[in-house]
Amino acid sequence: MLLTRSIIVVAVGVLIFAATAPATAVILNGGETIGGDVGIIRVMSDPSGADINLDGRYEGRTPVDIRVYVTATPPQSIIVSKSGYYSKTVSAPHPGAGEVREIFVTLERKEPPPPPERGWLDISSNPSGATVRVDGHYVGTTPVMTQVDPGKHRVQVEYSGYRSWSYDYQVSAGQTKPVHAVLEPREPEKGYLSVTSSPKGADVYVDGQYRGFTPTTVGKLDVGSHTLELRLAGYETYTTTFRVYTGDTTNINANLRPKGPTTGSIAVQSYPSGASIFVDGDYEGITMANDYFDIIGLSPGSYTLMLRKQGYEDYRISVMVTGGGVKYVTATLNPKPEPQTTGSLNVNSVPSGAEVYVDNLFRGYAPAIVPDLSPGTHSITLKMSGYSDWISTIQVSAGEMAPVTATMSPIPVPPPPTPSGGLPVAVIGALALLGTIFIVGRRE
Repeated sequence: MLLTRSIIVVAVGVLIFAATAPATAVILNGGETIGGDVGIIRVMSDPSGADINLDGRYEGRTPVDIRVYVTATPPQSIIVSKSGYYSKTVSAPHPGAGEVREIFVTLERKEPPPPPERGWLDISSNPSGATVRVDGHYVGTTPVMTQVDPGKHRVQVEYSGYRSWSYDYQVSAGQTKPVHAVLEPREPEKGYLSVTSSPKGADVYVDGQYRGFTPTTVGKLDVGSHTLELRLAGYETYTTTFRVYTGDTTNINANLRPKGPTTGSIAVQSYPSGASIFVDGDYEGITMANDYFDIIGLSPGSYTLMLRKQGYEDYRISVMVTGGGVKYVTATLNPKPEPQTTGSLNVNSVPSGAEVYVDNLFRGYAPAIVPDLSPGTHSITLKMSGYSDWISTIQVSAGEMAPVTATMSPIPVPPPPTPSGGLPVAVIGALALLGTIFIVGRRE
C-alpha cells in the first residue's frame, strides 16, 4: 500500500514538471515552429535544384528541409543528384530534438561527349518544291540539304498530284549523299456518265465540250460536279448538273420537249467532218463525223451558212429557217488546188526559129514554152545563124507565165572589093611567067 502511494506521488510530480517546464522550439525558414523529438536536416547544393534521397527515400529538391525523429533509427546517407552532374553521396547528420543541421554539397559538372562527325543528304526532285521528310521528320522542300548522323536513313518525297517517293540511303561520316527523286504523276480519280434521251440522237455536251450523241457513255470524267447539255433540232435544250464518283457510272435519261413554232433549227453535216460552222458570220461549232451538228433557237428568216476547213474551199449557202422547222444541210467540201511553186516563160523570136537558152541551158527553139522555173531573176539568150545573140534577164513569178519577144539583129555583110586602074595582079603574074619561059627558050 505504501509502495502504491509512492508511485502515484512520483507520477504526479512528473506531470507537474512537464506542464511548468519551458518548451524547446526551433523556427524554420518558412516561419514554422518545430519542437519535441523532431530535428531538421537542411540540405543545400551548388547548383540548386538537385534531387535529394535520404536512405533511398526521395525528399525533394535543394534547398530542402528534411524532418527526422531523434528517437527513430538514425539516418545513414544522403544522395544528391542532378542531370548533367555527377551524383554525390554524403553521410547524414543526426540532429537533436528541435535542432537544425545544415549540409552544403557542391556537384561536379559532367563533360559532354564529343559529337560524332555527321554526313549530309543533298535532296532534289522533279518537279521541285516537293515536301521532304528524313526518318519521318520534316526537313523542308526540294532542293534541300540536311545533316544526318552516320547510318541508314529513309528519305520520303511528296508532292500534290504525284505518287509518294521513298528510299533508304546509307550515309557515312563526312559524306554528302546526292538524292534525286523523279516523281510520277498520280492518275486522277475518274468516273463515267451514261446518258440516253427520248428521242435519241441528241448532241451531248459535258462541261461545254461535245462528247457524241445519245445514247452514249462518256468515260474518264474527273470525280466531282459536271454540267450536261443535250441539243436536238426541233427540241428545247436540256441542261442539268450531275456528280461523278470514283469508278462509278452516273445514269441520266432525258425526255426532250419539242420546241414551239416560234424558232427553227439548222442541222449541218459535212464531208469531210471537222469544218468550222458560221451562221451570218457567228461561229457555232465544228461538224461531227456521222452526226448532224444542231443549231437551234433560230428566228424564222434567211441565214448565210458558211463552212471552213483548212485545205478546202469555203462552202457557202443561204438557208431559210421556218418556225418549228429543221433545215438539214449536207455539204461536200472541195479541196483547194495545190499552190503553184514555179513559173514559166513564153518565148518568141523575130524571125522565128532562134535557139533558146535559159540560165545557159538549151530549152528549145522559138516559139517555145519554158516551164518549171523557180521564182526570181533568170538570164535568157537567143541565138540564130546570121544574127547577133539576143541577151536579157527576166523576172519569173510562181504560177505565172512571163512573155518574152526577141527581135534578132542580122550580122552586117562586108562589101565586095572595088576594081583599080592598073592591071590585075593575076594578069601581071601571068605575063611575068610567060616572059621567063621565053627567055629560057632563047638560051637553049
